[in-house]
Amino acid sequence: MRHGGEAAHPLYYILAQLGNMGGRGFVFSLDAFVAFVLIMITINLLIFTIGTPKPYYAELESAHILAHDTLQVLATSSDPGASSTYLERILNDNDIAPGIMRKVAGGGDPLSYRPIIPKGYSYVLQYLNLTYSVQQPGAQEEWHTIYNASNDASSDRYGKRYTKLQASSTTFLSVYTLKPMPGESSFCYAGCTGYGVNPDGTTYYAEQCDKTPCNVSTSNFRIGENRVQVLRLIVYT
Repeated sequence: MRHGGEAAHPLYYILAQLGNMGGRGFVFSLDAFVAFVLIMITINLLIFTIGTPKPYYAELESAHILAHDTLQVLATSSDPGASSTYLERILNDNDIAPGIMRKVAGGGDPLSYRPIIPKGYSYVLQYLNLTYSVQQPGAQEEWHTIYNASNDASSDRYGKRYTKLQASSTTFLSVYTLKPMPGESSFCYAGCTGYGVNPDGTTYYAEQCDKTPCNVSTSNFRIGENRVQVLRLIVYT
């Protein structure tokens, strides 16, 4: 190879060949590596943040359990000798709700009762107005408050407002607004009042079954009236 009519120096030829090889090599970029590392760190932090349980989750679950247990007790328990449960009595007469809720759920005298919901929580008992939804199709469900512990001046939860978290539990309750009457037969037969026993051991019909009316008997059977109510208890702190 010649340059300017003279033979090229061998060193020039070697450098030219090295330059051609460098054009086909891999060029490593420090900026690209740093950007890749930052992206991976950001993705891992997002995954860690999403997967970590929130600090209030345990308290939220606790509030839900308190609401569920309180509703179960109200729906299945009552005072000794009472013919209906606490929840049935509240639905039939909302005026007695404060006394029952303070005694069962919490807010009354802690020395007399063992309430379910601790003092740090407050609660609201509501029912769903199904009649409103039926009369106005498409209308949003409307919850009405039966009892709010924060509005009860006799409760130790008076004035406590929702500031942190709340959870609720819902139950269905079937209530007789007019209790059914089974009715009584006015006709005389052995199964009506059974048999009596004489001192000598012989049997006889009971006194109430000594005659049968000749006129047509009028039944006093009554089917009653029933309604299904949806209730929820909100526990908050």
